[in-house]
Amino acid sequence: MTPGTILFHQQFVFRDGTSANKYLVVLATTSTVLLVAKTTSKGHNYRNDHGCQAGNYFPAFLLTAGCCCLPLSTWICFSEFYELQLHKVFAGIVGGSISQYGALRPDLTKDVQACAVSTDDITSTQETLIRANL
Repeated sequence: MTPGTILFHQQFVFRDGTSANKYLVVLATTSTVLLVAKTTSKGHNYRNDHGCQAGNYFPAFLLTAGCCCLPLSTWICFSEFYELQLHKVFAGIVGGSISQYGALRPDLTKDVQACAVSTDDITSTQETLIRANL
């Protein structure tokens, strides 16, 4: 699995314990971990201009409809990053609760990664993971 991969996770569990069906974008990979960001198509907290919105109160990257495989304009949310154990992701793929939906173009992936590392909510460890995958 490579950065830019878009996963569809049925019943993704958020930090607050709630769950929902969610598209996730892979930002970095190691031999054991995937660093991902969740997405939303509900843009009431975000600007509607394509690209990096790292300086906003709600940092994000807008993928406008038609720029990739997602059918709606979708914001990659950078207020939270998730480190998923690779073996659990593969188990979810085999079990059917996670699927590989598509992938971003390499140039778009690099733009998304550069935006993510410029946000305030990323840890130094997460930033190092992304920079190693640029």
